[in-house]
Amino acid sequence: MAGNERNNDNNINAKDFLIGSLVGGIVGSLAALLLAPKAGKELRHDIHNQADLLWKKTDGIRSTAKEKGTELSSTVVDKTSALSRKVSEQSVDLVKKVKGRKVDEKNPVDELFDQDPQSEIQRKLEETKKAFDETESKFNH
Repeated sequence: MAGNERNNDNNINAKDFLIGSLVGGIVGSLAALLLAPKAGKELRHDIHNQADLLWKKTDGIRSTAKEKGTELSSTVVDKTSALSRKVSEQSVDLVKKVKGRKVDEKNPVDELFDQDPQSEIQRKLEETKKAFDETESKFNH
């Protein structure tokens, strides 16, 4: 959850920065154009040029956001399908083990705890953290 919250905070901060930059650029451009001593025709020409420039920048930001969204969607689909495939494989293995178990055999859950439970839990946590870090790095690039 902490990784998702951090990504959400980063996305919100990036979004706020982009909006602030855009609004600041517009206000600054308009203030410079309106406060400069120019003739009406020249002023309208400058406003038109600034509007064109702003439109091009906005279009660039839009296309970048669309690409990042597509990448994110693809990453989420890939990770979800990989996770689902892994869970399915482990479920099938578990069912096979349970069906093939003899009455006098130990319970598979007991076998897990015969090992050092702390090291097994730590290993699983590290694997999970690594998977989240890989997803986060793909998400941020």
